[in-house]
Amino acid sequence: MNSHNRPYGSYQPRFQGSASPTIKNPSTQVQQGTQFNDRDCLNDMLATEKWLTDGFNVFAREASHQTLHNEVMRILNETHQAARDVFNLMFEKGWYSLHPEQPSQVAKEYQKFQGYESQLPHQSGGMYQPRQF
Repeated sequence: MNSHNRPYGSYQPRFQGSASPTIKNPSTQVQQGTQFNDRDCLNDMLATEKWLTDGFNVFAREASHQTLHNEVMRILNETHQAARDVFNLMFEKGWYSLHPEQPSQVAKEYQKFQGYESQLPHQSGGMYQPRQF
């Protein structure tokens, strides 16, 4: 919970007849200018966490030693959680907004990717089955 007794990530939709609705909270004001403010700091933190998760993901995938892999996976999960925490804080303060996609566009993309299904390896019971070579 945050200081307003709302769960992180709660939001107020901002539709007001707009053709492109925005999902965001009221923005917390920060001093504008050349000074590095709280919004700039959180933006930088989120970019850093994203960069770290990308690197740790590659590291975890390529670690050959099981103990090392397990430790990197633990760090990767912590890093993902830190990124999520920063995102939630930015969203709560109104510094991160979302733009929902139109249902027609979602349906169009779904159909596009449904055509790729036949190109995937054989699946049995919803589980990926590696091909035998």
